[in-house]
Amino acid sequence: MAAHPAQLLFLYLLGLGAAGVLAAALYLLYRAARPRTVIVGARHVDGATRVTTRDSTLVAPRGRRHALAVLIPLVMLLWVFLGKFLLIPFFPGSGSGDGDRGLPGGAASVVPGASGAQLAVTRYGPAQGPALLFTHGWGADQHEWSWIMRSLPQGTRVVTWDLPGLGASTPATGEYTMAKMAADLDSVVASVKDGPVTLVGHSIGGMLNLEYARQHPERLGSQVQAIVQANTTYTNPVETKKNAERSRKLQHPVLEPALHVVIWASPVFRGLGWLAYQSGLAHLQLARQSFAGAESWQQLDQMARYAYRSSPRVVARGVLAMLHWDGSDVLARIQVPTLIISGDQDVTTLPVASDRMEKEIPSAHRVRVSPAAHMGPVEQSQRYAQAIATFSSAGNVAKAAQ
Repeated sequence: MAAHPAQLLFLYLLGLGAAGVLAAALYLLYRAARPRTVIVGARHVDGATRVTTRDSTLVAPRGRRHALAVLIPLVMLLWVFLGKFLLIPFFPGSGSGDGDRGLPGGAASVVPGASGAQLAVTRYGPAQGPALLFTHGWGADQHEWSWIMRSLPQGTRVVTWDLPGLGASTPATGEYTMAKMAADLDSVVASVKDGPVTLVGHSIGGMLNLEYARQHPERLGSQVQAIVQANTTYTNPVETKKNAERSRKLQHPVLEPALHVVIWASPVFRGLGWLAYQSGLAHLQLARQSFAGAESWQQLDQMARYAYRSSPRVVARGVLAMLHWDGSDVLARIQVPTLIISGDQDVTTLPVASDRMEKEIPSAHRVRVSPAAHMGPVEQSQRYAQAIATFSSAGNVAKAAQ
């Protein structure tokens, strides 16, 4: 997942490091495979008095040094392509997990988006009644919610969708902007019939909830009965992350030009993302930056796979859109019950961002989860699901609206 440009670019730097190890291993194998020769001076006697010399080339014998010269690059290759498996013993669970397979019983459909994208939408539960409409974080897809959905009360009506260009949705036409993606969210809201929705957004999903409220204030309280903001922010994520001052200084001279390079050379960066995933470096980065230590291997591996599954071109364009967005002026105008969930160890969208949303949104309710980082909705899925289910029940929403 890429809520911040530095995280995305660092992922590709890790992939570049793995590519360097791969190149070094191949070179060492090439050197080891070449026949080693030595030049030996030989004396040649011609007749009784004339003596000349000539050089002879002999193949040197191969011993322990040669075996070591082959073993080292082979170990390097194994690390590049299979390094992620070395991490499994350090996390609960085993295997690649099944969290990204979604849940059985979902009805898949395609909704034409306002951005020109064909949006992949999946519906679960009853065909009527209030629905939870989940918008995933940037760089992921709707399967991010599979962990929470397993913990929701049986019979909950749920709608999930893929943001344009991610998952099974086609890319948007033209430039990516937060306004365009919020218009796509409106297309999905309009497709949900026979009941109001509660907008649930993680990371960019929460930002889009705010942009949606800006574009369609008339639908708050009618089609949209409530909002849930999970580990998100109200403005450019550079402003509400750890070490924001440094990131702010780098945004225009370094981060934005680098993102344009990613867009231009997307296939290359997808390959780097795959190397980062296979080597386990993507897992280590996620474990350090986006999880709080309670994640299972299945959860970590599922989120790490987005390093190559998601198009770098699309991800970079969306990150650029976030860098030029601010929704702070919308907060005071949100007149529907709003649940704000934050993780105590989130360094991508610091809890101070949730503090401000709690303070300025009139009908805000706050839940703090510990331990939880930016991927709290995955890592602490049961606690997030409980908070969402409790809040979205008809009685609590009605009470919060009073």
